[in-house]
Amino acid sequence: MTTNGLAITASREDPVVRLRRALTFLPLLVLAGVLFFAGLGSLPLLEPDEGRNAEAAREMLASGDWIVPHYDGLAYLDKPVVFFCMVALSLRLGGLDEWAARAPSALMGLCLLLLAWILTRRMCGNSAALRAVAIIATAPLVVVFSRLVIFDMTLAFLMTLAMVSFWFAEAAGFKRPGMDILMFFALGLATITKGPVGFLLPLLSIAVYEAVRGELRELKRLRWGLGVAVFLAAVLPWFILVSVRHPDFPRYALLEESLARFSGGLVHRQGGLLYYIPVYLAGFFPWSIFLLWAGWSRHKRLKEFRDRSFSSNMYLLTWSAVTFVFFSLSRSQLPGYFLPAIVPLGILMAKAWNDVGEPGAKRAPDWLTAGFASLLGVGLIVAACSQLSMFSSAHSHLASKLHPDVFSMFKPSLLYTGLILAVLAVVGRNLAARLRGKWFSVLALALLALTTPALLARWIGPIRAYADTNSSRRLASTILSSPEQDLPIYGFYYFRTGLPFYLRRPVGLVTTDANELTSNYLAWRVAKVRRGLSPEDVPGALSRTFQDLDPVPVDQRRLLDIAQFVELIRRSPQPRLVLVRNTHVGLLARDLDRVEPLWTGWGYSVWEVPGRAVTGDK
Repeated sequence: MTTNGLAITASREDPVVRLRRALTFLPLLVLAGVLFFAGLGSLPLLEPDEGRNAEAAREMLASGDWIVPHYDGLAYLDKPVVFFCMVALSLRLGGLDEWAARAPSALMGLCLLLLAWILTRRMCGNSAALRAVAIIATAPLVVVFSRLVIFDMTLAFLMTLAMVSFWFAEAAGFKRPGMDILMFFALGLATITKGPVGFLLPLLSIAVYEAVRGELRELKRLRWGLGVAVFLAAVLPWFILVSVRHPDFPRYALLEESLARFSGGLVHRQGGLLYYIPVYLAGFFPWSIFLLWAGWSRHKRLKEFRDRSFSSNMYLLTWSAVTFVFFSLSRSQLPGYFLPAIVPLGILMAKAWNDVGEPGAKRAPDWLTAGFASLLGVGLIVAACSQLSMFSSAHSHLASKLHPDVFSMFKPSLLYTGLILAVLAVVGRNLAARLRGKWFSVLALALLALTTPALLARWIGPIRAYADTNSSRRLASTILSSPEQDLPIYGFYYFRTGLPFYLRRPVGLVTTDANELTSNYLAWRVAKVRRGLSPEDVPGALSRTFQDLDPVPVDQRRLLDIAQFVELIRRSPQPRLVLVRNTHVGLLARDLDRVEPLWTGWGYSVWEVPGRAVTGDK
């Protein structure tokens, strides 16, 4: 039966058939679980995001404050509370380690695949649903963000849940209030996971979809009164509780963090209108290449998409396109923001794959052979790029950004990456020339699904070396195994966000603007005070602001300006450790009377500052 042109699976489907189809999904889910969970805790937390997010969750668990997230002992209101609560619960169950910190993202990755399977199965059957799961699970963006302590996978799951709920609600003629409730509840959770984008992007995608179809009146059939009540019930309690404790939070959350972030007021992450083209090509690789060719082969049939029988294609297209355009126009751009578009793109790829192995076909689809040819070209280009000495500017840039241990692995890894892609392309072309039917479809899909796992296996060495040199785990281990393990430590205009997590205690910071903490909220609080002040008034205002942010005695305070820090050193007999960029060592020596070197890392060093000498009574 159909409603509004949307295919609906019969509700009285044989339970045995339904169970059998569900069981076909389980092996894929297990394989995806291996891809997402295997070695999840083997790498240290990366700077800055993973270390900061894990520490905020650890402090939530340690303090028992499940309302206001804190980082390094300071209120951290850059992001709402849901993800931090998830990680904190995982740390309680699994222990204070990397595996437990990353497990919620991996679990959300599996839940995202489950949603993709459910939606694709409703749209176009079980075979396409299994293909969609394989495609989405092996997209590099999904694999990477399922293994990081970052909000984006949780946000993508909740946005997808809202989009799936709307599709089911409309398919049922809006006769099932449960779908409306689920949709608005998902929008509410997405909002208290990463802010207003959690409801704006799904609602915008739905509105554009109905507008393109000329069916905007369909939106009136949503139970808006009930939905808004559910949304507010999910969002308002936390928002009110935080606002009572931090009265400046509503302005920051609604104006500074949302509007200013979109317009670039607080952040400087603008990559331009074309930023997400390479993100799509690399983040959805290799499927991105084949989907482009499949789309090109159908471009003459785009008018058909306005027909109700093609509603599912239009829904998926508008969903992915709105995500692409929305973040392309934003002044804040990061690869993870594109993650919500991967599900609709994966389903579109799975639907296009119906052409492969079609009964009676005399040859493979042209778009498939063109895709394998393009994959071969990419492989050859990547292999050529391994000779970085040919490109002196790129060679010097990478050498300055990467640790020598990582850089030494970079060139051979690029070469082998190119060879892997070339081999996969050649094998795929041979399969396309020799095989037909269902087995060809399965083998070709499996071959491309191996791309990301094969590349990860090749790059595990450089990734491990990069993580070891980027993370604070090694530094924390050095400190904790030294006689100076209990000394207070301060960053000197420099901060490593994962260090508090590994030390299990706060780390102080000597700063003028708090930007080193990578907290937009704290930076906004400081910038608001500095705005309009004359240079001579800034030091006093900064001291008062740091005291307001951290109302504890100065020797326990996490934020200090240089004058406060120097005075603390001169008055206290307690030695202290100072973490500083190697380029700022001269500045440290100028401001302090005595500093003694302890350890050196990649681009930074740790020094001991002796306390004031204590003279005994005569």
